Amino acid sequence: MSDVTLREAPLKFSSSLDENDAARKTDTLNLIPYAEALRDFIQQCETPLTIGIQGDWGIGRTTLMNMLRGSGEGEQSGLLDVMQCKTISFDSWPYAQFDPDNHMAAACLYALTNQLAGVLSDEADVDSDELTACLEAANRTLIIAMQQIKNEAQGRSSDSLAEISHIDVSSHMLVFKGEFEKLVSLWALSADDRRVVIFVDDLDRIRPVRALELLESIKNFIDVPGCVFVMALDYDVVQRGMAEKLGHDLQKTSGKAFFDKMIQLPFIMPTTSYRLDKYIIDLLGKSGLPCIRNASCDPESRQFYLDITSFTVGRNPRSIKRVINYTHLLERIHHHNAGRDTTDHECKILYALVSMQIAWPELFQHLIRDPSVDAITSLQSWAYLDKLPEAASLFERSPDEELVKNAISAYFDTLFSLIDENDDGQIDTRELQPVLKVMELAKITSVESYERPRDWFIRRVHENIADGSPLIESFLNKVFMKSVWYLGTEIKYRKAGHRYITLVYNRQQIGTLVSLRSQPLVFRLAMSPEQVMRGLKEYWSSKHAVRSEAISLVRNTFGSEAALTGYGDTLVDFSKMTNMPSSEAIKLLNALFRIVTQL
Repeated sequence: MSDVTLREAPLKFSSSLDENDAARKTDTLNLIPYAEALRDFIQQCETPLTIGIQGDWGIGRTTLMNMLRGSGEGEQSGLLDVMQCKTISFDSWPYAQFDPDNHMAAACLYALTNQLAGVLSDEADVDSDELTACLEAANRTLIIAMQQIKNEAQGRSSDSLAEISHIDVSSHMLVFKGEFEKLVSLWALSADDRRVVIFVDDLDRIRPVRALELLESIKNFIDVPGCVFVMALDYDVVQRGMAEKLGHDLQKTSGKAFFDKMIQLPFIMPTTSYRLDKYIIDLLGKSGLPCIRNASCDPESRQFYLDITSFTVGRNPRSIKRVINYTHLLERIHHHNAGRDTTDHECKILYALVSMQIAWPELFQHLIRDPSVDAITSLQSWAYLDKLPEAASLFERSPDEELVKNAISAYFDTLFSLIDENDDGQIDTRELQPVLKVMELAKITSVESYERPRDWFIRRVHENIADGSPLIESFLNKVFMKSVWYLGTEIKYRKAGHRYITLVYNRQQIGTLVSLRSQPLVFRLAMSPEQVMRGLKEYWSSKHAVRSEAISLVRNTFGSEAALTGYGDTLVDFSKMTNMPSSEAIKLLNALFRIVTQL
């Protein structure tokens, strides 16, 4: 994957992106019009000014800044006119890692000052002696302030500086501001409309309170005429920093006003305008995946990839690249293990699994621990997600829990539409096999093909019907397998040995299904017959007149039945249901579920 569009790093450009420039073809997100508008604004605005480019990590902020500043190679490598704008690129992340918190901001100012001097040193119309003098004066003032900050942090005075017993850091920093302004003026005042454009990236990768302090330092001490600051900055980071430094009460009342004072032009990344369909398909085509080479020519496949991407990683370009890169790696593993190229169907399954893993790692871990039809079906239930411990941290990361739940449901519906061969709206063990096979061959997890417990039980009942009893067959096919007891995600089937299934609801045993050679189907409920019958009367009377079949539907265990394997004091006499219309029998069986679970 040598193509630049699949790298984790943002795109850089080696030209000024003229109208017919080939580099424009790499802009599949259609960011260039926004970059051009920002260029015009930066080159014409009054200074000083601070622009905040807002958005999540990986959303394209650095790519947008790279379009403006270019690669630094060649005379004109970005959109900004080098004859008017001198650019400085500053990454705050290394300073947060290696500089003590108590003077990180001062260290950043020191680095910015020296970067500016380095940029101006190549300019013929900047006097080198004057530049050196300005730089030395600024550095000397800043170093003295930094030493005082360090000494105060260590609980010592500044007597290590022989000529000074105490230093007023604030006054010294104001002196530094004047010296920095002189340094900027060597370029900005040498011709009309010249300016220094300072790009600050990764502010939201450092601790919020330190990001806030750095932002304040920049605004207080180097926000001078001739400067334009372009910052990749998240509004929420500033607010969290303010809450940590000044308290939540002040943040709530003054947080927005503080942000507005710091950032004169907030620019929110235009993710809703991204041409993601073209972006995703282009990346897939360039990825080298043999099963996706013709995706752009197949409307159905194209839509599948777009839908899966939209529901999981959404509109974040970096996350989309991660999904495609990881899919490519796992596809190669799958290829070596299978001894053949991955089919289109397998590649779609693999892409969907990787998208889920990148977007919702907690749910993915939950799934691979139990890659069954029951597990994958349950994850569509919002009520199930509410009770799932792994989902708690997932919801904490999102500002809108309902949107996340809806995206999860839409994701599984899209995946089901791929593997639901008979299009009956249900996924059985056989239809799930391709998913398990892809997981196994791609080494996503060690998966053994197995039947889900409810299907195992149905198969066992059929094996134990020696005479092919039409009564049991009719009940299973026409009633039970169309009721909530079989289709519902709320009930968990737990195998207990080789003869019966425990039915679990909300971590409580609500009954058992038993299959013996002597009795192929026994349905036991963990509630007294009197309670069940009382509930049935209430249910049935709310519909129409009480029927004798409803009253006698259940009975006590007695005699040999009491000693049967399984658990439950009430037996369901399903023979009575075969005399009813199937629709009524299904409703009655569903009513039993509501009664036993006390819904």
